[in-house]
Amino acid sequence: MLARMLLEELVAIPSVSSMSNRPVVEWILRVLEPLGWHHRLFRYEDAAGVEKVNLVVSPMPLGDGSISAELAIVCHTDTVPFGAEWVEATELRERDGMLHGCGACDVKGFLVCMLAAVSSMKADGLKKRLCLVFTADEEVGCRGARYLLEHDVIRARYAIVGEPTSLIPARAGKGYCLASVKVTGRAAHSAFPEAGRSAIFAAGRLLREIESLAQELMQDRNDAFDPAWTTLNVGEIRGGTAKNVVPAECSFLLEWRPIPTQWPEVVLERLQMILDRFNAEQGADGITSQVEVLRMESGFETSSESAVIRSVLRAADSQVQTIAFGTEAPWLARMGAEAVVMGPGSMLTAHSPRECVPIAELEECVTILRKAIVDLCG
Repeated sequence: MLARMLLEELVAIPSVSSMSNRPVVEWILRVLEPLGWHHRLFRYEDAAGVEKVNLVVSPMPLGDGSISAELAIVCHTDTVPFGAEWVEATELRERDGMLHGCGACDVKGFLVCMLAAVSSMKADGLKKRLCLVFTADEEVGCRGARYLLEHDVIRARYAIVGEPTSLIPARAGKGYCLASVKVTGRAAHSAFPEAGRSAIFAAGRLLREIESLAQELMQDRNDAFDPAWTTLNVGEIRGGTAKNVVPAECSFLLEWRPIPTQWPEVVLERLQMILDRFNAEQGADGITSQVEVLRMESGFETSSESAVIRSVLRAADSQVQTIAFGTEAPWLARMGAEAVVMGPGSMLTAHSPRECVPIAELEECVTILRKAIVDLCG
């Protein structure tokens, strides 16, 4: 099977987000070279000065300006890091009908299905433009997709975004927002705590208010999701310098995943109201707080009646779902597309040494993509 052979080659190419993805892009171009398709590269450097490349490929000439496509099939090229204990991370291994390896389901499995789907296609039979879009840096904030939007690289009527969904189409997804909250107090020797102001104790009081906000957010529901509301989480907290020092600083990371019917700024505004009130009450004691927004990405929602949803259904009465994890679909929606997220494998195995993709789902995904191309571009 072509998809399996390609996956073995692709998994062998390390593509952690901290690395340049050019080796993957060059491999994709080598695979597609016999088709004689047209391509454009969109290069940028990340904050560490590492080269990153977005690639757009089409059987039709792409020109020099903004690209307009009927269908964009989109896949990122990076993976999360893998630990040294996973010695076989870049070696594809088969066990019990599953192919194991870093990126096998997130999301190299879908990527090779894209290539296999077009490998035997008669491109001159397409009436509307198809584009294959390969992005960088999805795992660290969808930076490649953000680049495409900010530089008006491509607009599409429909988009299929590859992510592991066990081939069940996802017509809607929550957004992803992240902020750093910093509380500042005054250091002192812990034997004389009244000489200082504990930033950690103050942060504890602030966290109780944020927990109450999380409860309040449950009232704004979108029952297409489970859970049906915007969720809020404090996943990391740091503070203090030594066990016998009243801590002068404490910071924590706050994330929220807004339902697509709610603007992500709603939580930020309510958080800022909490901080303003907190600062007014605590300022006289030398305690202050501030927030820095790190990510602010809305969700997406496509009608279940959309042609792009129907094009990827396995059968007329197949299940359609919603997802809570972040994808590039909201960015494609901002580029004008009705978007669906779909791909082989389960996110439950991703980002771990358990990562794998069912061989049967790879084969079926190729068939689904070929059908979608014909339905939407043929």
